[in-house]
Amino acid sequence: MKLSGVFYAAALVLLPLTTAVACVTGTDDKVSIGDDCANGFCPPDSGSFIAPAGDGGNDAEELDASSALMCKGTECPAPYTTCSNGPSFLCGTNLLTDSQNCGSCGHSCEGFDTLNMASRCVNGACAFECVSLAPRGHDPLIFRDCNGMIDDGCEINVYADAQDCGACGNACPTGQHCFAGKCGCGPGKTDCNGICVDLNEDDGNCGACGKLCDSIPPTACDSAPPNAAYGCGGGACGQLKCFSGFADCNFDLNDGCSSDGCETDVSSDVLNCGGCGIKCAVGQTCLTDENGPHCMDTCATAGLTECADGCHDLITDPFACGACGNVCPSPGQHQTSSCTKGFCKLDCLPGWGDCNGDPADGCEVDLSMHPANCGACGNACDYAAGQPCIEGKCLMVACEAGTTK
Repeated sequence: MKLSGVFYAAALVLLPLTTAVACVTGTDDKVSIGDDCANGFCPPDSGSFIAPAGDGGNDAEELDASSALMCKGTECPAPYTTCSNGPSFLCGTNLLTDSQNCGSCGHSCEGFDTLNMASRCVNGACAFECVSLAPRGHDPLIFRDCNGMIDDGCEINVYADAQDCGACGNACPTGQHCFAGKCGCGPGKTDCNGICVDLNEDDGNCGACGKLCDSIPPTACDSAPPNAAYGCGGGACGQLKCFSGFADCNFDLNDGCSSDGCETDVSSDVLNCGGCGIKCAVGQTCLTDENGPHCMDTCATAGLTECADGCHDLITDPFACGACGNVCPSPGQHQTSSCTKGFCKLDCLPGWGDCNGDPADGCEVDLSMHPANCGACGNACDYAAGQPCIEGKCLMVACEAGTTK
């Protein structure tokens, strides 16, 4: 299910639900899906034969299934059928798994996004699930059905709800907020109106919640030392402190106007990588990534190639495939894009085929149901006779007695 402006995050949690669509009822003559030729599915072949006449008796019952004569099937085996709002191919709808036609044609499991729920078809019945969302630039939203009522869906965001913090029924103590599914702030942080802050360094909450450092002290220098500014330090306003990524490793910042400021770039200095005195080993370099500044092996030491944007494996890296800056093309529909032995490669997802030979439109054919490309491009069922493609195999059934294939 697609929701505007958000993306699904972790695995969805199944809601207990007693009012589900009834499953499709199986029958004794239900055809086994996906088995070998003896059980009903073989590509069409040439030739003809006549099934033995008569009722068969015990001899027919004892006949090895692998020697049974097979004819082209034209009737949809359960749970497959042809729905007007489903795929246009014969028997293209699986009533056990199709969310648009769950249990019967036209019965949809979709449309519950406003209730923080998703729904899918499981064994012919709609199963409702709470969703977790990750809006860009915002905290995650992890919804749960805490009141047990399906009518209002998954009504609680347990990531931030103080009465249901991390799990339904886990209430925080009075006055505490819920942060990332846990009550209260972590060590060194203080809850200021629902935001965790460090009172020692926060310019808007310096020493106490709401105390703003918005002025320069009378004793301030005409210009602050390099890479430093006046703000909250040690819980007091008017203190010199370093910009992010810099540090005062010679400890002279308290000298005021005579200080050389925050002279060390701890984002790149191999002698002070991430902090004063943190030395990288021989052959390492100091790099900053999503985990902050830290020592890393050089490209050559790691067996990689140094490019302008970092180290890359030119053999397998799709962002530097065969050469620095050579980015592999984005995959089309039902495709994957990869770098193999230094060459960009587009592959079809399992069950899909590029039958027109044009990679620009991706892998456009569903090989599981396309009668002209059943299981593989070009493998055609007898569509004129009404033979469908089921799970990538042209439907074959046991011939009726006296029937010519």
